Amino acid sequence: MSEQGGGEERRAERRPGGQPRLFAVRTVAGRELDVALLVAQRAQDENIPIYAIVVPLQIKGYVIVEAPAAFHVANAIQGIKYAKGVVPGVLRYEDVERMLKPEAVVETLKPGDIVEIISGPFRDMKAQVVRVNPAKNEVVLNVLEVEYMLQITVPGDAVRPVRERGK
Repeated sequence: MSEQGGGEERRAERRPGGQPRLFAVRTVAGRELDVALLVAQRAQDENIPIYAIVVPLQIKGYVIVEAPAAFHVANAIQGIKYAKGVVPGVLRYEDVERMLKPEAVVETLKPGDIVEIISGPFRDMKAQVVRVNPAKNEVVLNVLEVEYMLQITVPGDAVRPVRERGK
């Protein structure tokens, strides 16, 4: 076995039932964790070969399940009130990895950029970046939608870039 690409082969060797695949399960929005816990319990009780369950925070209404085949996932969610069904098709591991790695928004911001505040008391307001402190994951902003000069400091994950300076 070579070093490159060996992780997939080793994973399949350790797990009986064939090559594991990733399947998306549609759920009621806000009930993803409930579905994941119920699926995990059922897989353990009924010995269903489910290897991993992921509840991505960025995607509402979906749970990702790793199993050898879609029918195993369908058996595991059968009768669960908040599970709507298995989405047809198989997800790629690279796509799921990209979802799980947090984006460092603070590192991409520069003074002068326009951002939207997505949490806190100034939610949905536009602001201009004054200073970025990546070490503390903080951004100093001038709020643009107030009549007076208002400078606030917010966590880096409380802003979303709208456009860069001069664009």
